[in-house]
Amino acid sequence: MIKAIKLKKIVIFVIIFCMIFGILYYKNFLFGNNISKNRSGNQMENVLDDMKSYYAQIKVTVTSNKTQNEYVMEQEVKDDYCMQEVKQAEAIEGVKIELNQNNLKISNTKLNLEKVYENYSNLLNHAMFLNSFVEDYRNEENTSNCFEENGAWIFEVNLNKNQNTYIKHKKLYVDYKTKKPTKLEIKDNTKKETICIVYNNIEFKRSEK
Repeated sequence: MIKAIKLKKIVIFVIIFCMIFGILYYKNFLFGNNISKNRSGNQMENVLDDMKSYYAQIKVTVTSNKTQNEYVMEQEVKDDYCMQEVKQAEAIEGVKIELNQNNLKISNTKLNLEKVYENYSNLLNHAMFLNSFVEDYRNEENTSNCFEENGAWIFEVNLNKNQNTYIKHKKLYVDYKTKKPTKLEIKDNTKKETICIVYNNIEFKRSEK
């Protein structure tokens, strides 16, 4: 029984580390109705700035060559704090990843697991977070584009120098009326979707700094 519990803990932490490091390292130029910066540039910049600090309830679909898995998660980003918790998913439900300044904490309340890594600073660049998308979109080494389509602003970015072939293109949909993200698509070097994030609820937060 004890060996089985230990084995289950090991499997869970392997899955967690695959989640972190498999999508840790992270603009595609398509034709469309390009947004005039004179008309909408300030609004676009404001929307992107809001994404640096937020709380969201999301549905995540991860697609590999053979499988497709769905997760319900919560995310929070604010100042030096970053959090992602799995609310629904077999085997990893309850897994919570937090970065407070440079300390990374991985925990699972159901199995009473907790691990802390000091001087760890990469989670804020995690591909699944919106602040990561903003950094990629504004990075001059990447290629970015934005246009309006069917009542949405669509932001696209090609990650030109990213060595991870599974994360080469990102596409973010923002509702024109609410100015809130509705979906983030992450694609590989063949433009096949690897991760799709649907924002069921998102609230922007103002930084205290």
